[in-house]
Amino acid sequence: MDEIDQLGDSFNWMIQQLQDSRKREAEEELLRHRLIANLSHDLRTPLTILRGHVTKLNKEPISLEGQDSLTEINHTITRVGDLMDDLLSYTLLTAGKYPFEPAPTDMVRLVRASVAAWYPVFEENEIQLEVDLPSEKTFYWRIDPKWMTRVLDNVFQNILRHAAEGRYANIVADVEQERIIVADRGPGMDNSSYEHGAGMGLSTAIYMLNQMKLNADFASNVNGTSVTIGRA
Repeated sequence: MDEIDQLGDSFNWMIQQLQDSRKREAEEELLRHRLIANLSHDLRTPLTILRGHVTKLNKEPISLEGQDSLTEINHTITRVGDLMDDLLSYTLLTAGKYPFEPAPTDMVRLVRASVAAWYPVFEENEIQLEVDLPSEKTFYWRIDPKWMTRVLDNVFQNILRHAAEGRYANIVADVEQERIIVADRGPGMDNSSYEHGAGMGLSTAIYMLNQMKLNADFASNVNGTSVTIGRA
């Protein structure tokens, strides 16, 4: 009986250690989420100040080389702000702060609405847009429409950030195979700009797709990148 009691005590001790470990992990995860949220908020003030100084300097007499430097600084400020948004979104998403509300969704209609919202932006950046969205046929996925719109926003945004030089985007809703295809004529994902600039936003999009039981297949070379979204 003494040996059985000792075994029971050891088992209870092990359970307690596991519970304590999980509690510490949960507390550390909560602390990490709060830290990221606070940093994202606090860093906006210095970025706003920097942008204000850039705007002020743009009104001063300055050389063409100086103007180019200011333009680059302004782009960098915008990029840092976008990265902070992506990081905060991913943190909130993985912490369960974005409600997931799946419902049967007309995918052609959803893609058409996203394209309509982005059309002026593509036009402003002189990107030729080719769209193949059937008017009489569609297919339905049980997904969260807001999440899916966010995924498409990320895909379109990456075209502007990393493939705008190709001046082209092709968006297709393949009703027969129930998939969405978005292609560009940029330098490809091996290009350093895409590789280092699309990470966090892309991680957020892939996480959302996985939760909706979808996946994204990428094909990329020096002539462009295409992403195909379909059922997992």
